[in-house]
Amino acid sequence: MALNSLNLNHYQGLIFDMDGTLVDSEVAVRQAVAPWCEKHHVDLEMVLTTGRGARFKDFIEQFTPHLDCQHEVELLEQAEADLAHTVTAIPGAKSFLSEIKAQQRKWAVATSANRHNAIARLTTAGLSIPEILITADDVGQGKPHPEPFLLAAKRLGVATSKCLAFEDSDQGVRSALNAGCEVVVVNRFCTIQHDHIVARINHYKDIYLSEEVSK
Repeated sequence: MALNSLNLNHYQGLIFDMDGTLVDSEVAVRQAVAPWCEKHHVDLEMVLTTGRGARFKDFIEQFTPHLDCQHEVELLEQAEADLAHTVTAIPGAKSFLSEIKAQQRKWAVATSANRHNAIARLTTAGLSIPEILITADDVGQGKPHPEPFLLAAKRLGVATSKCLAFEDSDQGVRSALNAGCEVVVVNRFCTIQHDHIVARINHYKDIYLSEEVSK
């Protein structure tokens, strides 16, 4: 894949999803969700596909509305917590975050994980914990609703139109686009085509940071 030239000077804030975007948690998510799907007779692959990027609360309400949602969320979050040690950083993510921190750029993470699991995964992957971390605990509506990115931008003190979002899933990309951000798609899962998707990368080693000064 050819390198994508990216001029961060066009943006005042960067907002990253976590799972699939900064950390590879695919194994952890699958192992956490598989027993739940088997117990409740729900197709695992359907949940992993349609639920990618969503909060547990949202896909539980979609697939098993008869269950006690909060109880099931707690069970799945604990299963994920038990598997936090299995996650790794997306290639190049650590260096990329180090570079934007060195450049003193404003950045945040907006994830559908809860706060405990988000911090555990970022720490295990050796990545920085941002000052602004928006999690499932902070929003009334999860992705694809724009609230996670709207809240992240608000706390950064930046208009969403001046934010660049990094996302991997259809749910997350829709959330960022609906909020008014431009988007870099990470990984291979997003099927959306949109004029505000400015790059598609497999990982952060696919990005070349342009030094052109924004006018």
